[in-house]
Amino acid sequence: MSKLMGLVPEIRPVDEAARAAALERQAQLLKPPGSLGRLEEVAVWVAGVTGRARGPIPKTRVVVAAADHGVMEEGVSAFPQEVTGQMLGAFGAGWAAITVLAAHAGADVVLVDAGVIAPPESVAGVDVGLPAPSKNLAVEPALAEDEVRSAIRAGRALAASAAADGVDLLIAGEMGIGNTTPAACLTAALCGLSAEQVVGRGTGVDDDGLQRKRAVIERALALHVEAAGGDPLEILRRLGGGELAVLCGLALGAGEHGLGLICDGVIATAAIAIAAELAPELKGRLLAGHRSVEPAHEHLLNHIGLRPLVELDLRLGEGSGAATALLVVNAACALHDGMATFAEVGVSG
Repeated sequence: MSKLMGLVPEIRPVDEAARAAALERQAQLLKPPGSLGRLEEVAVWVAGVTGRARGPIPKTRVVVAAADHGVMEEGVSAFPQEVTGQMLGAFGAGWAAITVLAAHAGADVVLVDAGVIAPPESVAGVDVGLPAPSKNLAVEPALAEDEVRSAIRAGRALAASAAADGVDLLIAGEMGIGNTTPAACLTAALCGLSAEQVVGRGTGVDDDGLQRKRAVIERALALHVEAAGGDPLEILRRLGGGELAVLCGLALGAGEHGLGLICDGVIATAAIAIAAELAPELKGRLLAGHRSVEPAHEHLLNHIGLRPLVELDLRLGEGSGAATALLVVNAACALHDGMATFAEVGVSG
């Protein structure tokens, strides 16, 4: 049904010829085979998603989608809701972790208002026209049908814009106080898990807050999972939120326009997991940047079939883990392009 509505595009397959050529080059480089470990694997992945067996460091864009959530009425976060808009302002000023990391890794940043109650006036970004906040998923669906469709189309449009700008790789980042709760709900619904298996402390709730958060997730799952009938889009509509729906569309758009996508933490990966359910062929264009300490994240990575590139006990979100992993991706590409072969330097292979 989702494809009939025109929401799910055709996914461009990875370039197998470029992958094969990159593998062949790796076998000829001045090193024992396999000695650079996952750096070799990453270089081959980049070749497949860009269609270039060898080339410059890929151009990367970080898309940070921000939204507020009605489920905050249930007391699921240690921070007040106005922090979402304040952090969006910090992103725009270049003061936040993701903007520092993106600049260091040579990536640009696009900010998206996907339903922020109090967005900062001075920040240039993309407003996709979603309500702020989303509805309280503990008592009703988070988004209306037209809202989730609009958000997915907006995400696809962001990917199309990136492709038009010559971007090779995307990073999906997010900001939204309380959004580990919908991410945990999506994880449980996709993976068939209980609230206890997916709930984490998010931004740092105490023991009472953790129990309250678990109870909210249990209520939401009881209300929505059976009603969704296994439809990924309906799961997203009922248990997601504005930024999650936009990032789902961004992932679909990455596949549509032949881009690679580096997954960040639990929230962004939950959105991407929905996209992978809608379009399983997308998986070849995905790279797991890291694994966060949120328990739901490992379940999501296993569900998609991704192995994290780095593991640094991060739980910030914003795209920060994926941007850190981008430094490794860039190193892998520099080695792949810049190293000599045995034949070029006259060393016996």
